[in-house]
Amino acid sequence: MELNYKLIGIRIKNARLAKGLTQEKLAELSNISPQHVSHVENAGTKLSLPCLVAICNALEVTADKLLMDSLPQTEAHLLGEVSNIFSECTSEELFLMLSVADSLKKAIRLKKTPVRD
Repeated sequence: MELNYKLIGIRIKNARLAKGLTQEKLAELSNISPQHVSHVENAGTKLSLPCLVAICNALEVTADKLLMDSLPQTEAHLLGEVSNIFSECTSEELFLMLSVADSLKKAIRLKKTPVRD
């Protein structure tokens, strides 16, 4: 199994921004250089296990949160992620997000349906 360093970097960046941290502050908390943080977030370098642990500790997240596409997902785990995303939405945001999700689901299923002549 190959790790998707681009997605890991995106998740690290999103977790950093959610905590209101700059790359420099994350670097300081993780005891790595700001350049290394930038390279990790942009998938310019592979992330070592010690670096991953340091970043997880600095961001106060678990490794599975950052590696979720590399780990087998259970339906319950994914539904929990959906619940977290939707938990702070307004009614209008929920309506729009559900409409988009429903349209996307229909488009995906339509694409999988064989076309008959």
